[in-house]
Formats: sequence, structure tokens, C-alpha cells
Amino acid sequence: MKKISIMAVVGVVASTSAFAGSGNMANNNTNNGTMTEVMTVEQVRGLSDNSPVIVRGYLLRQNGENSYVFQDNTGSINVEIDAEDWGGLNVAPSDYVEIWGEVDKNGVSMIEIDVSAMKKL
Repeated sequence: MKKISIMAVVGVVASTSAFAGSGNMANNNTNNGTMTEVMTVEQVRGLSDNSPVIVRGYLLRQNGENSYVFQDNTGSINVEIDAEDWGGLNVAPSDYVEIWGEVDKNGVSMIEIDVSAMKKL
């Protein structure tokens, strides 16, 4: 009887660990689970719609309800950060941040990053 209980606990712990591990992978990757390197704004501008991205730089200012201007040493781009994607962070323009997301192209000239997560560096 004890062996069954212990095995059940081991099975629950193993499946919980696997589930937690997949969540941790999502924190280190973009929404589709593929690894990507840190890119510049200039590189992001050349990518296709829905491409996963990681960028590092500064959130300069808010320019809409969920829209912000992000800048690195190659240029600036609009980023969309929904309330749940802030993760409790308070970010000032002087804070260096890393942003995970995907390219969102709306037409020929409109491009932004749809943010899924970020952290201060």
C-alpha cells in the first residue's frame, strides 16, 4: 500500500516538474517556444510578421494606452505592452530592459513589437 502511495506522489511530482519546466522555457523563449538571439531594432525591422524577437534597450515614453517607444543604439520602434505583460515591473526611461515578443506588421510602414514578457537588466 505504501509503495503505491509513494509511486503516486512521485508521478505527481514528476508531472508537476515537467509542467513547471515548460513554463520556465516560456519565460526564456518567445510565445512559439523557439529560441532566438537578442536583436537590434534595425534587425527587427527586416523580419516578417509574427517573428519571435528579443531586444534590449530603453522604454522612452508612453504614446498610447498600451503603446510605448522602445529604443536601442540602432533606432526606435513602438512596442505594445498589455497590463498583464508588465509582470509587476515599474520601468523608468533610464532602466535598461530586455523584451520578449513578436513582430507585428500592419501594412507596409507600420511595424511594432507585441510584448509577451520583459525584465530589467
